[in-house]
Amino acid sequence: MMRDNPFGQRLPRLVMEGLGHLAQGITVFDADLRLVAWNAQFLETLGYPPDLAFEGADFASFIRFNALRGEYGPGDPEAQVAERVAVARRFEKHQVERRRPDGSVIQVTGTPLPSGGFVTTYTDVTAVRRQEERLQVMIAQRTLALQASEARLKLIADEVPAGIAHIDRDMKILYANKRFAHAYGLTPEQMIGLRASDVLHPRTLRESARFFEQARRGSLVDFEMRVELPGGQMKDIRTLLRPEAPSAGEVIGFYLLSIDVTRRKATMSALMRSQKMDALGRMASGISHDFNNLLTIILGNLGPLQDQLGEGELCDEYLRPAIAAARRGSSLTQRLLGLARREQFDPQPTDIDAAVSEICSLLRSSLPQTLELVQRRHSDLPRALVDQAQLEMALLNLALNARDATGGRGRIVIEADPYALPLEEAEMLHLPVGDYVRLRFSDDGCGMGADHAERIFEPFFTSKAAGAGSGLGLSMVYGFVKQSNGAISLETAPGAGTVFTILLPGVGIGEPVAPAAHEPEPVQEGGEVLVLLVEDDAEVRRTIRRKLTGLGYPLIEAADGDAALSLLQRLDSIGLVLSDIEMPGSLDGVQLARRIRDGFPAVAVALMSGKAGSARAMAEAGLAVPFLQKPFSPTELAAALTQALDAVERRG
Repeated sequence: MMRDNPFGQRLPRLVMEGLGHLAQGITVFDADLRLVAWNAQFLETLGYPPDLAFEGADFASFIRFNALRGEYGPGDPEAQVAERVAVARRFEKHQVERRRPDGSVIQVTGTPLPSGGFVTTYTDVTAVRRQEERLQVMIAQRTLALQASEARLKLIADEVPAGIAHIDRDMKILYANKRFAHAYGLTPEQMIGLRASDVLHPRTLRESARFFEQARRGSLVDFEMRVELPGGQMKDIRTLLRPEAPSAGEVIGFYLLSIDVTRRKATMSALMRSQKMDALGRMASGISHDFNNLLTIILGNLGPLQDQLGEGELCDEYLRPAIAAARRGSSLTQRLLGLARREQFDPQPTDIDAAVSEICSLLRSSLPQTLELVQRRHSDLPRALVDQAQLEMALLNLALNARDATGGRGRIVIEADPYALPLEEAEMLHLPVGDYVRLRFSDDGCGMGADHAERIFEPFFTSKAAGAGSGLGLSMVYGFVKQSNGAISLETAPGAGTVFTILLPGVGIGEPVAPAAHEPEPVQEGGEVLVLLVEDDAEVRRTIRRKLTGLGYPLIEAADGDAALSLLQRLDSIGLVLSDIEMPGSLDGVQLARRIRDGFPAVAVALMSGKAGSARAMAEAGLAVPFLQKPFSPTELAAALTQALDAVERRG
């Protein structure tokens, strides 16, 4: 073949020169596995010495060189050579990669030749493989980072206090977090693929349809509505809808975020109710002084007039109703003031079960026989820190309210049980965590709608007919609970009865501080003690003067604290000062009493007021003197003056 070649012996040299320009190593072995052609890249790539390659070199010599330098790993070099030579003699097409001990990677590609033998290329793919490895590591790292990011997002989505869902424009759920799914008694996996109509209550779906339609049209929608969940549970939910629109602009779905605002609304309602009660307290405190002064004058004049007229038609027809109305006004004022003041609050560790039993015994005799009263008792009931008298009054008000709600026919259930207030509920109610007594007062009466339930504790609000109630009964219950550092809630619906739930703090949670009360002394007639009456209102002063003279006390009068102090400095015969607390001038009644205590220790002092909070002001000033709340009776006046005189005697 070579003889017929016109290039003669130049062909092998030209072939070798041409092969030397390849980027890969190359060898050509004949059918006897003898080297025919090669290039320098072959020797350089595989690290062979130049003298190993020559025309006619045996294929086995290259394999043996590799085996002896450990290219094929541990083992018998001759066995390694024999194995590889046997494979080569099959002249099969092959492509393998061999990682050399120095870390480089060689790709070996062998192709059989039609006339026998084969041509093999040797490509150093180390850089490529290392780059691929780096890419694999990077991909793995990015995959782990993505998985971690998805896990974080899922954790955040599942733990945020909101329900989250992804819904397509056909109202099919594509994703739901735990909170959204659990609200409907499902898992997130069970939610996927369901339609909104499969999950939402028909009424909820009907009332929210217009909002979903706005979101499908691309609007950002925020709305709040009352939602019915499985089991009939009602929740106030604020929902945010955000359209999902790809670059083309067409809305293909929307994201839904729902937030339970039931507790927030309850807290805001309680705050508003508390603010209303505070406003009432301020209003009552402001008007009570003048109002009670008026009642003092009215009753102070009607009483003597009745005594003079005696029995008769004129007295029965005109005078007695007027006196009764004035006393009802006085009672109403006292009840109103009771909502705004705390000085009469005397909390003590109380056996709630015994207190409920006692009031139930009283109620059974006064309620209609057609109205059943049931007390449910629990063992291990802790003692609660309350004023028992006010507790009984609160239960009485609830019972009377239930009597009217049932029309005197039905059932009232009073149940007290221990209750460990959890942290979440405690934060909502602004109460300390701890053990409470839970009182549930329920009736099967007419119930009430949401508008009435919202205002039920407001002073003067009543659903009864005009003149049938003052509207202060449930307000007083609310005031008692708040004074007890407790909480009250209401569950009701038209035709479904009403349940009042009251939480009262167990002993040890915290004791409200109540001023010390003064025990009334026995009433005794006035003697030769000269009384200084200090009152800025002339009509009120005249009325009280009549009561003092009726008790046998001689007296002089002053219109303010400055005039009273001047009289005390000039007259040594004054033995007792009866002073109003709220007066014009530089000295009010509390300041005057302090000056008397420090400068005239032999003079007895009693104070009076028609304003709420006066007794507290006395306690804060450290004045342990008798106090009279206007309007007061002659008997109450006599007791207070006797108590004041006895206190001076004891100091003696």
